[in-house]
Amino acid sequence: MRAPVLTRRRAGFTLIEILVVLVIIAVLTSIAVLSVGVLGKDRGLETEGERYTDVVAAAEEQAQLEGRDFGIRFAASRYEVLTYVARRDRWESVADDRLYAVHELPAGVSARLEIEGRPIQFSEDKPGQVRVPQVLLYSSGDVSPYRLSFGRDGSAESWAVDGDADGTLKVTLPGATP
Repeated sequence: MRAPVLTRRRAGFTLIEILVVLVIIAVLTSIAVLSVGVLGKDRGLETEGERYTDVVAAAEEQAQLEGRDFGIRFAASRYEVLTYVARRDRWESVADDRLYAVHELPAGVSARLEIEGRPIQFSEDKPGQVRVPQVLLYSSGDVSPYRLSFGRDGSAESWAVDGDADGTLKVTLPGATP
């Protein structure tokens, strides 16, 4: 009888083993990059800022198309779009349009408004009180210049929107210098 031949395995890794290790490293790297991107931003502030710019852009366009003035009224924890009704000589809510309805800010998010470099103090609406917007969007395309910042309570970062007199909006993201 012949003695069994012992084959000696060569030292090293197979191509499959190397590919598996590379895939694992790629997956872990992707997770790390995505988590840094997600944790590096405040998504709630970004969402509020984007929603606000969408509302203003739509209201500016509608003001020019319909030839009527719109305004934005801010309170301590919300804002809404109003329209000027000339026959009643007052500002009123825009009926039947969810985009322009009162928008409550999420818990922990606050707004700060500056007009001509001066901070505006928000007050809560009282029953029977005449509501007047702080920011005006004229049918001519002009806008009262302002700066609106959305911030998280206890955080120095804010998502800012500068509204220029010609109706353009300039957005300053958190962490960027104005």
